[in-house]
Amino acid sequence: MPFVEPIFLWGALAVVIPVAIHFWHQKHGKPLPWAATQWLVEKQQQQSRGLQLDNILLLFIRCLLLILLAILLAQPLLNWFTKSPEVQKIHLVQPSSAVAENFKFELTEAIKKGEKVVWADERLEKMDDKPYSFQNATPFDPLRLQTAINQLDAQPNELHLYISNSQSLATVPAITVPARFQLHSIVDSASQPRAYLTLKDSKKLFVNRAGKLTGSPSLDPSLKFQSEPAHSGPVKTLLTYRNERERQSVKAALAALTDVYGLDLVIDEKQTPNQVYDWVLTDQLPAKPPPQTLFIVSGSVQPGAFSNVIFTNETLTPQTSERVENGQLPEWLGEQLLRHYNVIMTAQPLSQSDIKTVFIPSTKPTTEQHASLQNALLLLFIVLVVLERWLALTKNA
Repeated sequence: MPFVEPIFLWGALAVVIPVAIHFWHQKHGKPLPWAATQWLVEKQQQQSRGLQLDNILLLFIRCLLLILLAILLAQPLLNWFTKSPEVQKIHLVQPSSAVAENFKFELTEAIKKGEKVVWADERLEKMDDKPYSFQNATPFDPLRLQTAINQLDAQPNELHLYISNSQSLATVPAITVPARFQLHSIVDSASQPRAYLTLKDSKKLFVNRAGKLTGSPSLDPSLKFQSEPAHSGPVKTLLTYRNERERQSVKAALAALTDVYGLDLVIDEKQTPNQVYDWVLTDQLPAKPPPQTLFIVSGSVQPGAFSNVIFTNETLTPQTSERVENGQLPEWLGEQLLRHYNVIMTAQPLSQSDIKTVFIPSTKPTTEQHASLQNALLLLFIVLVVLERWLALTKNA
């Protein structure tokens, strides 16, 4: 007999508890009404020593109650007399033109075979030759995907899921899918051209297919990039700090950043009139920061009113900042600059190992498959509880 949650069967080992209590209760002394009669029962008491059980029926019922409770929690399935349903393929597609286009051949073949192909929307709209309005579709997220899977009731069938692979899938602990399940995914950003920077000597700085930042004379031909670089030439940088130690720490970090990535930073420590800077590192924010300039402001935290302004509550010195003390400041500054130019995308696709942990196959059946057995066991449990209480009260055990 299969069980939905077989781990609860270990609870049946609790039958040792009523047995132990039963023996302890037998060994417990009982007061005599008259001390002079003790010699009359002495022989009988000596003969009753040992592992003799009283009220065996009551003990048996109590053990049976614990075993039955463990079985109830394990949720048994009585499918000896039920015919195994025919396994059908169900194709659930994310409402996305990129996903539909990428798996066009597979979905077309499934429709030709008469298999069920539906969009993962609120209505589970059937996929056919009619154009789907992607603009009017509800924004796709893992919770809506789980709702669509639950509405399909695809537990006895084989579910094929077609989605785009993005970090948003990891915003939920898990997505429950049927035991027969196949995932077909594409990288969410595959259709979006990637940004890159052009450095000195025409060197290109971009993120390669493995997700690593790469500096190369030419772009990866297997990836799609924007027609123009996000930034070309020197990065005009301004350092304005009132604290001399902080200024020296940031200046050293920028020097390390230049050595590692080959960035061409033109650094000013005093603002030049009418000069528009690409990057400003300071401890005081101007009233109206230019939108094209990246600001990193230390020593204060303010609400994010500007997307191009990054605050840190640390003063960037070895004594006051863990980033500076641990040598992580160059990496952090470089990451902020690359995010500003969208070279590093905020939403990276999940790895194959990560995406497998998101989708958890479940063998949990539908309610109709085991509701009758659960109700019968629950009724038996209640009857045994009533019988146990009646015996315990009548026999004072």
